[in-house]
Amino acid sequence: MNIKPFHYLLLCLAICTSQDVSATPAQTKSVQELIKASNLEKVLNNSFEEMQPALDLEAERIILGILNKEKLTTNQELLAVLELSQLLKETSSKLFARPETIQAIEKIYKDTLSEEEIQAYLKFLKTPEGKSINQKNLQISTNVFQYMNTLSQKTLSDPEQSIQLKEQFLSIIQPLIQQE
Repeated sequence: MNIKPFHYLLLCLAICTSQDVSATPAQTKSVQELIKASNLEKVLNNSFEEMQPALDLEAERIILGILNKEKLTTNQELLAVLELSQLLKETSSKLFARPETIQAIEKIYKDTLSEEEIQAYLKFLKTPEGKSINQKNLQISTNVFQYMNTLSQKTLSDPEQSIQLKEQFLSIIQPLIQQE
């Protein structure tokens, strides 16, 4: 095969000027810096506070299910909901504080972001806009979570939807019951 000098020159230029498109794996130190800069611990602690209404609804759903009731009727039941809701919040908070949880979060960052992305994110977080957006992301996430939880509760409390879900649930469970 005979390559003309002009083509050879073009080929050499292309090889020499091509950039490495593979990203550098994220470094643990950078991930830890990003987690600190994004105030993840504060964000999560605030999210536990802002998720309180959703936790209240979940606690109420649990109590109603256990009591096989459609509505809470006594002060004792209402108190149980508040206590259970607080327990759910405290349990979530304690889970976050565990070292293995922090390590898992760091791994998620490392597996998701490259070193270059982390450095760009850190640079962004140091700007006023970055700081503002970082704080507002918590509110956005909380509002989306609360909306989805409310929507789920409405769906489950709709008699027609409830019947349809029960029928679907039974069709899934029926083969398991028949096997026994």
